[in-house]
Amino acid sequence: MRNFLFFVGGILLLFSCATPQEDTTVSTLSQAALPDLISIRDLPDSVQPISISIAEVPPPLRIKIPTRSAGSYSHINESGSLTRVNLEIPVSQNLPYLTDENDQVVRDVAGKPYIRGDGGVSQFKNYSTDNGLALDAVNSAILDSRGHLWFATNGGGVSRFDGIAFTNYTTSQGLAGNSVRVALEDSKGILWFGTVGGGVSRYDGYVFTNYTTSNGLGDDAILSIMEDSEGNIWFGTYGGGASKFDGKSFTTFTTAEGLADDVVISIAQDHSGNLWFGTNGGGASRYDGNTFTTFTVTEGLSSNRIRSIKVDHSGIIWFGTIGGGVSRFDGQNFKSLGHEDGLASLVVRNIAETRDGILWFATENGASKYDGTHMTTYTREQGLASNSILDVVIDANGKLWFCTEGGGVSRFDGGSFTNFTTSQGLGGNIVLSTVEDKEGNLWFGTAGGGLSRFDGEKFTSYTATQGLAGEIVSSSHRDQNDNLWFGTGGGGVSMYDGEAFTTYTTAQGLAANEVYNINEDARGNLWFGTDGGGVSKYDGEAFTTYTSQHGLAGDVILGIAEDDYRKLWFGAADGGLTRFDGLAFTNFSSAQGLADNAVIRLVKDAQGNLWIGTENGLSILSAEKIKQIETVIKLDDYKPILEDSVSLFQNFTTNDGLPDNVILQITELPNGKMAVGTNLGIAVFDGAKEGKPLDSLRNIEIFNSETGFPVKDLVDGQNGMYVDQKGILWAGTGNNKTALVRFDYNKLKRNHTAPSVLIKELRLNEEVISWHSLSKQYEAISTNTFPRTIDELIVYGKELSNTERAELQDKHKGIDFESISSFFTLPQKLVLPYKNNDINIDFGTDELSKPFLVEYQYMLDGYDENWSPILRKTTANFGNIQEGKYTFKVKARFTGPVDSGAGEWTEPISYSFEVSPPPYRTWWAYLIYGLLFISLIYPISIYQRNQVIKAENERTKERELAHAKAIEVAYTELASTHENLKDTQAQLLHSEKMASLGELMAGIAHEIQNPLNFVNNFSEVTNELVKEIKEERARPDEERDKELEDDILEDIESNLEKITKHGKRAGAIVKGMLQHSRSGKGSKEPTNLNMLADEYLRLSYHGLRAKDSSFNSDFEMDFDSDLPLIPMVSQDMGRVLLNLFNNAFYAVNEQKKEMGEDYKPLVAVQTSKVEMGKDKQGIQLKVTDNGKGIPKAILEKVFQPFFTTKPTGQGTGLGLSLSYDIIKAHYGEIRVESIEGKGTTFTINLYISPANPS
Repeated sequence: MRNFLFFVGGILLLFSCATPQEDTTVSTLSQAALPDLISIRDLPDSVQPISISIAEVPPPLRIKIPTRSAGSYSHINESGSLTRVNLEIPVSQNLPYLTDENDQVVRDVAGKPYIRGDGGVSQFKNYSTDNGLALDAVNSAILDSRGHLWFATNGGGVSRFDGIAFTNYTTSQGLAGNSVRVALEDSKGILWFGTVGGGVSRYDGYVFTNYTTSNGLGDDAILSIMEDSEGNIWFGTYGGGASKFDGKSFTTFTTAEGLADDVVISIAQDHSGNLWFGTNGGGASRYDGNTFTTFTVTEGLSSNRIRSIKVDHSGIIWFGTIGGGVSRFDGQNFKSLGHEDGLASLVVRNIAETRDGILWFATENGASKYDGTHMTTYTREQGLASNSILDVVIDANGKLWFCTEGGGVSRFDGGSFTNFTTSQGLGGNIVLSTVEDKEGNLWFGTAGGGLSRFDGEKFTSYTATQGLAGEIVSSSHRDQNDNLWFGTGGGGVSMYDGEAFTTYTTAQGLAANEVYNINEDARGNLWFGTDGGGVSKYDGEAFTTYTSQHGLAGDVILGIAEDDYRKLWFGAADGGLTRFDGLAFTNFSSAQGLADNAVIRLVKDAQGNLWIGTENGLSILSAEKIKQIETVIKLDDYKPILEDSVSLFQNFTTNDGLPDNVILQITELPNGKMAVGTNLGIAVFDGAKEGKPLDSLRNIEIFNSETGFPVKDLVDGQNGMYVDQKGILWAGTGNNKTALVRFDYNKLKRNHTAPSVLIKELRLNEEVISWHSLSKQYEAISTNTFPRTIDELIVYGKELSNTERAELQDKHKGIDFESISSFFTLPQKLVLPYKNNDINIDFGTDELSKPFLVEYQYMLDGYDENWSPILRKTTANFGNIQEGKYTFKVKARFTGPVDSGAGEWTEPISYSFEVSPPPYRTWWAYLIYGLLFISLIYPISIYQRNQVIKAENERTKERELAHAKAIEVAYTELASTHENLKDTQAQLLHSEKMASLGELMAGIAHEIQNPLNFVNNFSEVTNELVKEIKEERARPDEERDKELEDDILEDIESNLEKITKHGKRAGAIVKGMLQHSRSGKGSKEPTNLNMLADEYLRLSYHGLRAKDSSFNSDFEMDFDSDLPLIPMVSQDMGRVLLNLFNNAFYAVNEQKKEMGEDYKPLVAVQTSKVEMGKDKQGIQLKVTDNGKGIPKAILEKVFQPFFTTKPTGQGTGLGLSLSYDIIKAHYGEIRVESIEGKGTTFTINLYISPANPS
């Protein structure tokens, strides 16, 4: 009885007031709802899970893989219909084999065929005349020092490519011929173009200078160009031998001087300084500066027709031949590479070497890559524009560019991505699931095409005709016994043991025949997530099914995972996340912070974190949180976990860098990075590091079509994204073109250098200008006008007539510049007239393959104060530029895959120009204005003076009379207005005081209510105890319990002490208020500021709570206990403090209404001693809130009378004004600091001895 009364008293005490009784700050953590906990043992017997033994139901159907077409069986298809299926031998399709010139399969010495490329479609990007290339027959290419590619075409001149557009040059611009065989950039940045029949063109960025046999060249058909270590340019000709140009004259070498043949197709210089000449039948000639030494098939060359020569980084010389494949010469011996080594063709037209020592051979039957041991060939089937490759060049970031004979140019971004479709033998283009068997074969489950087994060389298909349960295979798993399990879209689940498929359906106890997920726990039990049937556990002997009726979050189970504590987690598409410990289900949803209740995928990483893919973002349940959950015994144990400052779930969306919020696949890469598959491709980012929390997506890399990779939307089947034992990522996409993606992350081509920024063009008011046509150097001469001609042809598509040119010059009259830069026609030291003050500046980088991933920032010094926002556009526009000197600056960074440091911002490059003032603002215009002003000011002033004197004399009497009358009227009106203003001010002051008094009274009532509640509650309990002791004493002496009576008397005594204590507390509160009211007569008395601030802070808080029960906020007090007593009018100072506290609580309450439950409102009050001048001590009080802050534009107005930021009717605007006056009356100061969006701090400084503070 006694214990029950104490329990009731405690309950009454808890509910006696709406706020806590202790003087602690109120917690503002998000009060997440507790998860649902359903114990299986608490369920009625009628809904307990049921186990179905395999021994008690029809046996599962087992179909052995047929080795010949024979027999049939009854099969239930995805639609549920029973059909008869004829058994057939599995069908296989080999990956495309490499074939030779005679269309015969190329095999190695062991007879094994070579597969083309990586078996599928590789990552090629093709360019043709449709993209602006001059011609699709491209003989060769070079990369210049500005990072641009020049393509020599077989009839269309040359094309320059900057990553975005092609610029074409032909004989119209001065090129020696339109059929250009070869190109070179020398050490001075000069370009050389060898033509077929037109000789050689030298291009310095301004003009083409042409050389032919008339200048000493050996022949006008140029087949090769090379610069030696001394700066001489060598030209290999068709019949004229080799010509050396030293900058002044030509020296020609032919067979007469010892050259092997006069048709020189290739030239190279080895590490010893020797020159090598490849000829069209005479072999290779080595020239040491004095004599020629010739090597032929007799010395070991594979052919005497040498098409190309390459000296690799180690000094080995490689010869590409016509008909003999490749010959390797180490200085002593030759070694040949041919078809048996995997070479695509025996006609090798060019050779290139990458930074990592890989050799590429351009052949007439594709491009062959050689790593020193293995050859891989890429052809049209892998994405090349044509198999006939004439040249290969490597850009600054390792991308390969192949020049083809009729197909244009192909760019190869590396072998990291390969796509497989039904063309390569895949059963269907939509791959839903993947699993690897013990032999390393990959099994791909498709949407309608059954299973495809891939052994690296061929795809073998399995469907119902081989015993598979269905054609839609949405899940797959390899168990501990190496059996493969395949869940279908309506036919149940099939187990493959290496010989046969054994199918389990609802007839054997499976929850449903649509199986979306298969997982195996540490005990060897298999768990099947189904569509609508919940989850089934199979222990090898029986199926046990669990549904939402037993506690699952939903019955459509898409994800299953087991944590490090052997607890199972289920992701439901229709209910959230479920944890199952074998005895009870615990369900988590968005109410506990999950990103979304539609859970699609569950994966546990190596660190024990649970990754949860939903329809609205990625959620991560950390290993630490899982560990905390493991300690939960009862539901209330979740409260500290949910109220922790670290959220239960860490959520990530597109706002954090994900390409899309629909998370369909998750898998862990061997390097610890996490791959997340979405509706918009794959995101790869740093995963959890051991011992460190995963608090953000770091170093995220996006792979999709928008970033230039062959990946589109990911599929939503189990293991639609899968990492095999070699570390290769396989991903099924929802696109027929990309289909199955093979992603070797380690082979990803990364930019290893930051981009170089270039300013390309300057336009005026969006008009492209031929700057050479405006140049003064052409006004006095009529020759050497090629720069002007080239410029006009590029800008206007034609050479201007003299009339058109004169009109252009007249239109832009007044523009002045000293010179024009080469290659990009930018006027230097440009001065623009004021009428041309709208300019457009085009810029770019040397990023050729993915210029759309380059970000820029620019600014115009003298026009802009800050850098522009980060942009991907390559044009800056500036209008209405005032006169002055300006410098344009631009910087860039590459946002695609990079090596360390290559993704940083580049150093800005600049371009300076000047704008002249308009004629009316020039110095001579201002001089004229001054002279005119001086010449007119004297006569005008004399005239005006006389007129003024005359008018004033006439109006003096009238003005004086009117003035006197006006003063009398104004004085009367002013007196009346002054009285009205005094009445209005008094009313407003009274309203402000009454408002403060109301809030004070609400807080005081709350403060008194608390101890009165204690008195009432303990009085009731004591009355009950008195009744109980009376009952006990009414018993006979022999039945009375003396010990019980003593206990009751002790409890009564204790309760009376508490009643006395809380009664005194109420009295103290009333006494304090009376003291404050008596001290409000204007006299200053020594006052404890800490106690005053503490009291009014609580009165303000409880007063606001009384007006609005939904109001809640934390408050903190940091008081200096050593503060002395300060002379002050405590009632006035209390009004100041109450106003500041009310404003602070109002600010955080408004911020909480906007921010929601994640926001934690806080008001902090601090007191301290401060120095307030020489030998002057003071105290300081700060009131800080974390509300929305005060805008900078109105911060200085807050102390003005009638100024308020509150809505109409919620404030008079006098509170801070009165506070300011009160502080000034105390010889103190009050100031405010605020950061918009962060919060506000009011600071009060008071002198300790303010008698004479100055």
